Amino acid sequence: MSEPLIVLMVEDSEDDALLVLRALRQDGFSVVWERVQTADQFRAALESRSWDVVISDYRLPGFDAPAALSILQQSGMDLPFIVVSGTVGELTAVAMMKAGAHDYLMKENLTRLPEAVRREVREAQIRAERRQAEIQLRQTAEREQVIRTVTERIRRSLDLDEILSATVTEVRQLLQTDRVVLFQIDADKQGHVVQESVAPGWQALLGQDIHDPCFYENYIQRYSQGRTWAIADIDDGTIQPCHAEFLRQFQVQASLIVPILQPDDLWGLLIAHHCAKPRHWKPDEIQLLKHLADQVAIAIQQADLYRQTQLELAERQRAEAALQQLNQELEQRVQERTQALQQQAEQERLLRLIVQNIHRSLNLDEILATVLDETRHTLQVDRVTVYQFAPDWSGRFVAEAVGEEWSPLVAEGVQTVWEDTHLQETEGGRYRNGETFAVSDIYQAGHTDCHVEILAQFQVRAYAIAPIFLDEQLWGLLAIYQNTGPRDWQAWELRLLQQISLQTAIALRQSNLYQTAQAQVAELEKLHQIKDDFLSTVSHELRSPMTNIKMAIQMVEVLLEQHQIHDERLTRYLQILEEECSQELNLINDLLDLQRLEAGVQSIEMESVDLNYWLPSIIEPFEARIQEQHQSLKINLPQNLPSITTDLNGFKRIVMELLHNACKYTPPNEQITLTAHILDGMLSIQVSNSGIDLPAEELPRLFEKFYRVSRVDRWNRGGTGLGLALVKRLVEYLQGSIQVESANALTSFTIRLPIQPKSEIADFPNP
Repeated sequence: MSEPLIVLMVEDSEDDALLVLRALRQDGFSVVWERVQTADQFRAALESRSWDVVISDYRLPGFDAPAALSILQQSGMDLPFIVVSGTVGELTAVAMMKAGAHDYLMKENLTRLPEAVRREVREAQIRAERRQAEIQLRQTAEREQVIRTVTERIRRSLDLDEILSATVTEVRQLLQTDRVVLFQIDADKQGHVVQESVAPGWQALLGQDIHDPCFYENYIQRYSQGRTWAIADIDDGTIQPCHAEFLRQFQVQASLIVPILQPDDLWGLLIAHHCAKPRHWKPDEIQLLKHLADQVAIAIQQADLYRQTQLELAERQRAEAALQQLNQELEQRVQERTQALQQQAEQERLLRLIVQNIHRSLNLDEILATVLDETRHTLQVDRVTVYQFAPDWSGRFVAEAVGEEWSPLVAEGVQTVWEDTHLQETEGGRYRNGETFAVSDIYQAGHTDCHVEILAQFQVRAYAIAPIFLDEQLWGLLAIYQNTGPRDWQAWELRLLQQISLQTAIALRQSNLYQTAQAQVAELEKLHQIKDDFLSTVSHELRSPMTNIKMAIQMVEVLLEQHQIHDERLTRYLQILEEECSQELNLINDLLDLQRLEAGVQSIEMESVDLNYWLPSIIEPFEARIQEQHQSLKINLPQNLPSITTDLNGFKRIVMELLHNACKYTPPNEQITLTAHILDGMLSIQVSNSGIDLPAEELPRLFEKFYRVSRVDRWNRGGTGLGLALVKRLVEYLQGSIQVESANALTSFTIRLPIQPKSEIADFPNP
């Protein structure tokens, strides 16, 4: 499947541009491109659309790559900038890289261009994602800071005007919008703007009485029911035309409206206006405004309570005690709400951490250790355990997190078994029904004496237990313990315990699946080894009788010649026997060679190989065969190829197998090409044959043992099915690599071998 790529090319030569495009398309890119030649064209193109990469010639008439790079950097766009040019000095290339270019390639050699483009585009995407993540984190932090600021101001101040003024100012700055107002609705359903923060250049509404019949008839009831309304565009048909016309007179293009509710009625609305253009309101922006509306409602209620008590204090001194009580209740409500928010945040943090650990690790012990330790610290308990049932419904503790002052139930040399007769008799008791059970004090819970004695032995004073189900079966229990004294468990703590037990079950299921998969992998590896051993043994045992058969055939031929027996059919039968025998021997020898390579015991002798002598000598035996099959041979060998250090037998086998493969599959009147050159300290040899296309889905399997693309062998010339598998193993054994490509009726095998291997001769395994 092709990769889409949008390229801006700075190039004065159309031919050179087409060469670059060809290199990219041959490597799988689907290219959309534009070519520019001047600075003005370059600037205009940058602004016209989004680009994936800029590819620039170094020097153009009146323009060059440094100038293009400077324009790109001034634009602030983070685009990969790759220079593809003719021959220039090394200092020039280094200067371009220092100036900010991402890569520098020669036009004469574009082999590395696709991978350079792919790498730099990928890195640019990673940088963009990182910047986006940083922006989101910063926005989240800013919104949380606004919430904390408003909440703290509510707690610190009873001046409602100060609180409301600060709220609209903070919201407008955070949302980067044009106007934020607090709109109060009177008992007669009339309204006016009591607070406003508006950007310069836009109409101010503070203090205005506003009456919109369309609004009161169609929308006020919905806001009274807690409806939040995000209007992205007043003209998109989502609101009544009369209401859209009303908003337009105040320059509004988009609006976000959140109700401010009091216990008995709708107090008013917190509204954000975007006047410059329509705007799509994000979910987190809506959530922020809802949260701040809740805080404003608290502030209003707080201010109302304060005013009421102040009036009573002015009327009667006796109301002083009542005022203090109201203030205490108000403070308590604020504290309870703050505590609830903190508890919710802590629960969400703990659950996120548990889920992340489950997704990040397959080590069950590691996951449980983190889960239990974080649970213990979050709930401030003395011990957290995981208890697993046995088939007879007894059980043992398999994991725990415990304070240093308490005796461990799970440790090296410690295996605590808890035989609860009630759980055994009832096969899990209430936990089979998914119940969570909590006890505030074991001495007040009505437990039997023996049960209390067991709990005291484990230093327990209060506990809560949630069941763990695996595949709808009760697997075990997740328990939290308070050892220091009684404890009244809160509802949120028990809900959190249930959620943690569900996540623990997920971790157990994931671990079981992983262990099953590992066992299957081990079994497959074992079967693979058995197969290889079988092939090696059978190949070795078959070679001797096949050699004897071949010798017997030759003896029969000698006897026929001695007795001057000339029978055409008999001669043909002997020829078939000899050919099939040779085929079987080749198969056996290939199997043995492949087995030695895969086992790492293939003998190897590193020596200096003169390519100028050996490559022509390897090719020579194939010339007659190619001519007989009406094929043509083209050899591209540069003069004075250097010598390489390698195993000569292995090297010859690789080249001969590739030539043999090309001869076998090349149709008559088509061409076989052998090319060799040195690149980046490696010897590159390519054997190509025209007139045939291999299906793309077949290419990854060509190097598998016994795999043939049967529909390509038009002449049914057969083979052992091991040639390319041997080539791949030999190339890897000689520290090289091999690739195959097939397109446009041309199939090419390319091998790369080091001129000087990294390892010395002594580092290679010997039999």
